[in-house]
Amino acid sequence: MTMMNDGISDSWSRRRLVRLLAASSAAASPWPAALANSGPAELFVISTLYSRHKLAPNYGLPALRRVVEAVKPDALVLDVTPTELRTRKVWPGKIEYLELIFPYLDATGAKAYASEPDEPLFTELSGGAGRAYKAFGDGNPVGAKALDALKAAAYQALAAGWASAADVNSERTDRMIAGLRELEEGLVGGEVGRLQEQWDRHHAERLLEVLREAQRGRRVLMLVGIESRYRVLEALKAAGGPEPVPTERWLRERGL
Repeated sequence: MTMMNDGISDSWSRRRLVRLLAASSAAASPWPAALANSGPAELFVISTLYSRHKLAPNYGLPALRRVVEAVKPDALVLDVTPTELRTRKVWPGKIEYLELIFPYLDATGAKAYASEPDEPLFTELSGGAGRAYKAFGDGNPVGAKALDALKAAAYQALAAGWASAADVNSERTDRMIAGLRELEEGLVGGEVGRLQEQWDRHHAERLLEVLREAQRGRRVLMLVGIESRYRVLEALKAAGGPEPVPTERWLRERGL
């Protein structure tokens, strides 16, 4: 998931994350050479939109449901906190969890893991980012209003151009989201980049933990906010983890 809600957006430097994880993996890679390429599990990393699913005609909750049912995961890594997963009480914007994912878990018995940080780290990171965005809005209200309008227009344009789930989970979409995020971080400044970097490192590290425990031949599905997917993929590559299934191609082959 992303660290901010729709009104307080999340932005950070993907290049710093890649360098940090690359250095970490070079020092002590958790992946034996025999597993580095094949991996113990078949991995899918799929974008979610939270409340924006309502604004994407071709990637609403029914489309996401078809994707999850096509993958048939044995385990899911979810961008919720451990408390949210345990209590099934999530931030209201996470509509896919209440309406789709939690019922899917109950129906199938698939195992689920939380990839967001728990307290006190959750408040430390999200609170710090929230203060940075407030300072930006107070110091540059015109710029803050323009940034909100830009993001709203960008997602409206993306949704209008998405014809399928494959389009959402494409390298082209990842590149556009990455550019939007870098622009946002540059405008807001402050500690936002560092805080978001730490937040998304937690996503990636939690996924790596789950993959290390997964049995060979099992399917693991990570659902993560669209503004984080491209960074998770970069982090996996930098850490020498298993290569995910090529999502766009896999979805197109199945007409999704």
